[in-house]
Amino acid sequence: MARWIMHVDMDAFFASVEQFRNHPELVGRPVCVGHDPKGGNGRGVVRAASYEARAKGIHAGMPVSKAYRLCPDAAFVDGTFESYSIASDEFMDVLREFADGERIRRASIDEAYIEVTQRCENYEHPTALAKEIQEEIWQRTRLPCSIGIAPNMAVAKVATGMNKPRGITFVGPDQTTIEKFLEPLPVDAINGVGRKTTQRLNESGIETLGQIQRMSIPELWPAMGRGSVWLFQRARGIDERPLMDNGPRIRKSISKDLTFMEDIEPDAVDYLHNAIRKMCTRISDRLKQKALRFRTVTVKMRYDDFITIQRSKSIPVETDDTRILERMAVDIFDHKRDPKKPVRLVGIKVSGLSETPEQLYLTEFL
Repeated sequence: MARWIMHVDMDAFFASVEQFRNHPELVGRPVCVGHDPKGGNGRGVVRAASYEARAKGIHAGMPVSKAYRLCPDAAFVDGTFESYSIASDEFMDVLREFADGERIRRASIDEAYIEVTQRCENYEHPTALAKEIQEEIWQRTRLPCSIGIAPNMAVAKVATGMNKPRGITFVGPDQTTIEKFLEPLPVDAINGVGRKTTQRLNESGIETLGQIQRMSIPELWPAMGRGSVWLFQRARGIDERPLMDNGPRIRKSISKDLTFMEDIEPDAVDYLHNAIRKMCTRISDRLKQKALRFRTVTVKMRYDDFITIQRSKSIPVETDDTRILERMAVDIFDHKRDPKKPVRLVGIKVSGLSETPEQLYLTEFL
């Protein structure tokens, strides 16, 4: 039976979170995660760029001043790591549901490997499962992703980058197919071959993985030294590492934001309260699903002039009670909002999380 590993990589993750979750009005527009360029005079660098911004020549690490000159119409968003962390946890939760034995190896905040060998037995082809995973991630997180499918982690990682965004790339299990897939690719297609290693290989006349496939380890040694055996194997798609589950990341908070299609007038209090209660219910369901309790509630309000405020309140004892969450959120909202400003966005966050202890029964003490 063939072994199947999927590498799932979120497409332009930080920029996508801003476009599809935090600022849906920016969908389709060039988006840069970074400080305000202030008409080309701002300081700082682009931390992430949407595919629309990349088409204009903008890339991560570029000064925001240069990015502005390349695309004055781009939207620049500061972004918050918390929103990216929450989105990461959500898509990792989806992957865990599809992985064999819930085994998942988180590679970074926006990518992970899962083993699906057993799961694929229920599908006509591994790509059918990949499409289902891709769609489930979109439905539950509103974020796009690309998936590489291969017999091992190294080849799956390479495959993921071949058809971005929203791509699925399959590499068959036999050695000939794997080597043919890798043959035309540049040496830096292999994860772990960085800029300096690429330069050293290129200076030795080695530019493609196909060239390495036709070399022996002694021939590769002058350029790679002790890394020769490793690169010799990776260029052929040989990777026998087991997919070791590095476990779920401990969640620090759970939150939900709601951006209204139209600004809500300040006197529509009942409508705003209802929206808050619905978000609280969803958060409470999530808490119970994860067996977590909270101590702190934070309410975020963004007005029609885009001014955003956040206010928090804590309780002395952790709880997962939906009614307490609703009362706290509504109370914060009522006491801290500006009663004269239309509301554009409302967000609810719970933090200070702790695990809910298992129920103890009297019989356990008898």
